[in-house]
Amino acid sequence: MKIVVFSILMSAIALTESVAGDITLPYSNHAEFLEFIGHVKARINGERLYQADTEERIVLTSGQAMRLDFRDNPAGVAEFIFFYDAGLVHIVYRCTDDTETEYNSTCLHAERHKDSRGINASGAKTYLKTLTKWEQQEEQALIAFHTELPSAQEQQGFVKGQKRRELNRKYMEALRQQARAVRKWNPGQHIEPVKMIMDDPNGPSMSRLRERYNLEGQVCKAADDYERLRLILTWVQKQWKHNGNNTPSQPDPLTILKEAGEGKRFRCVEYAIVVAGCARALGMPARVLGLKRPDVETAQSGAGHVVAEVWLKQFNKWVFVDGQWGAIAEQNGTPLNAVEFQDSIAQRTSDLTVQFVSKGDQNNYIEWIIPYLYYLDFRMDQRHFPNESSPTDMVSGSDKIMLVPRGAKHPTVFQRNNPIKNCTYVSNPMYFYPTIGSAGQENPVMMSH
Repeated sequence: MKIVVFSILMSAIALTESVAGDITLPYSNHAEFLEFIGHVKARINGERLYQADTEERIVLTSGQAMRLDFRDNPAGVAEFIFFYDAGLVHIVYRCTDDTETEYNSTCLHAERHKDSRGINASGAKTYLKTLTKWEQQEEQALIAFHTELPSAQEQQGFVKGQKRRELNRKYMEALRQQARAVRKWNPGQHIEPVKMIMDDPNGPSMSRLRERYNLEGQVCKAADDYERLRLILTWVQKQWKHNGNNTPSQPDPLTILKEAGEGKRFRCVEYAIVVAGCARALGMPARVLGLKRPDVETAQSGAGHVVAEVWLKQFNKWVFVDGQWGAIAEQNGTPLNAVEFQDSIAQRTSDLTVQFVSKGDQNNYIEWIIPYLYYLDFRMDQRHFPNESSPTDMVSGSDKIMLVPRGAKHPTVFQRNNPIKNCTYVSNPMYFYPTIGSAGQENPVMMSH
């Protein structure tokens, strides 16, 4: 039996990633996870001491739980709780000296009836290999559970892996500190005005998007544009679950939504495209915004994230919208753009909040997003359906504009192998955040439909 080795991940995000298929867990964030643990503990009807290198057989009826308490194993594993409910076997586990906030779990079901993994406490010098199998027999779950310590060769691999993970942890923490720093800009910098083109909200495809998905009906009860944006974000969040590897056949909102309706799942990029497209179809100017880490040139993967920014007339500003996470940042009730969001984090502003349209954990999200709020860029041509525009509605000059902190390197490659070409670099946020549609104000970036 092949044993997959990994260290315990202590985050709300990891709680759902261990489940295959479309199984819905009874929790989606850490607070709900802890509540679920309390529910499971209340269902425990048996408890046994357990030592490694033995097999334990457990029989549970629906709603029952069994605890196995571990003693004196060098991996520091403290307990396992097996809970059976509605055709699912939930496996909850924790390690010695960990608090309840650091429980973790996996879930087994008919299509995934066995699980193997390596588990260890933080700082443990070895790990414990576990193998769980189960089958349903009438109204009962028959669970077979076995653990053993690694072989000498596996232990060597574990030690090397621990060193790599520690180096990566320190590396990511350094990135977070760099991205958390208070930004310095160059307000005296001037560049030639550039032209950003968006789809005409009344064009054929944008009209089709609005009508096919009843976007006006989705927001009909909204009192203002901000509420309309939140309702659109809520609706987009329900259209598919995130998958970081899939791409649509065409990168436009109609294609993405059609293929999502067929069961496909997509990346952060597609969430941003659909949020921006739906907002634009409802008359709110919107753009797809690229976020990049400080190590954008040298990282092999994971160096970027993609969100949308939407112009809200009631606030006279651009607003950061993360479609993948269903998140909008606010300070004292006012929505923020990406630069303001980073600045509020760096300044440790007490009234910063992240509003989630579904469920989310603010602290986890900020820790995750902060490395990406270093370089920001957008394409001048923001059209999703360029073939419907007049030949004269073309951008000239650079393909994109990138906002770079003063003194920071100008990236010329993305993740080592992808050149960043025809880009204008600017350290003056005024050129990155044009005012739209205000009489008497000069727009450093012109808008065109």
